[in-house]
Amino acid sequence: MVPHGVRVPHGLAVAPDQRRVYAAVDGGKVAVIDSTAMTVVNTVTVDTASADLLDYDPKARTLYVGSGPDVVVVDTAKLQVTKRLGAKIPVEQPRYDPADGKLYVTTRADDSLLQFDPASGKLTRTYVVTRCGPKGLAINPARQLAMLGCGSSIALVNLATGAHDVTLAVQGADVVDYDAAMDRFVVASPHDARDSAVGVFTGDGTFVGSVAGSPTAHAAAYDDQHGLVYAPGTSGLMSFAPAVCAPPPGWLQFVGGLSIFAAPLLAAAAFLMFYAAWRGRRRADASGPTHEDLVAQDLEFERARMRALEDSIFGPEAAP
Repeated sequence: MVPHGVRVPHGLAVAPDQRRVYAAVDGGKVAVIDSTAMTVVNTVTVDTASADLLDYDPKARTLYVGSGPDVVVVDTAKLQVTKRLGAKIPVEQPRYDPADGKLYVTTRADDSLLQFDPASGKLTRTYVVTRCGPKGLAINPARQLAMLGCGSSIALVNLATGAHDVTLAVQGADVVDYDAAMDRFVVASPHDARDSAVGVFTGDGTFVGSVAGSPTAHAAAYDDQHGLVYAPGTSGLMSFAPAVCAPPPGWLQFVGGLSIFAAPLLAAAAFLMFYAAWRGRRRADASGPTHEDLVAQDLEFERARMRALEDSIFGPEAAP
């Protein structure tokens, strides 16, 4: 449901403590929406040209709006712009990290994740993830782990050390979200009808699984109460439980991996069983004939067989 007076938004930020939703709309404006009545109660102009992706800091009641080469800081109590954080290149998704009090924002042009100090407005660190072209961004503050939605992959960045890793489990992402209650990252990966997907990762970046998505699924959200993920579908809103797309448990993967050794293992087991039975019979017959007795019996049997052969050829009279 889109509130009256709001066209399709460029970005959304939810402020449950204020019962508001902030939506970036055309004309460089942010619409202030009453989340109960679903009506626009105010607007804030943040730029003359554009307003894009948003993030909200509930502690300071501050809204961060990506706008061209800047992140615009809005005081939501006064609904006023207080400062602009200049990145000098177009920015994508801003995210506030309550663990270190820093603001992070992705920039596609130089494959970077930028760190700002909101208090001073200064750029304090740059993380470069080569050939990523990041758009989406979400942060797990407990682990200081950032997940970036790249053009064709997913990147994980340790915000403390700067170390990063890339996974191809999902083919890139537009918007990335983190749900602290469920400790899950959710990524929306819109491509064509065949390759679009919605993926789920644990809070440490481990891939849980994905389901086929729609080219319109640019964002996805986690429902804590019902344990479901929601995303736009081809004919409305789709939902799924992450458990249905989870890979098999570790023990099952291990057993499956051993299946290629099934034939040789069965053969070895059969041999061992046969050998054990043979050894058992040997032990059971230990009080019977000795090896020398068995050899003598074999020689006597061979002599009798040869005499029978001579009789059949030369007749009984030729026998000595």
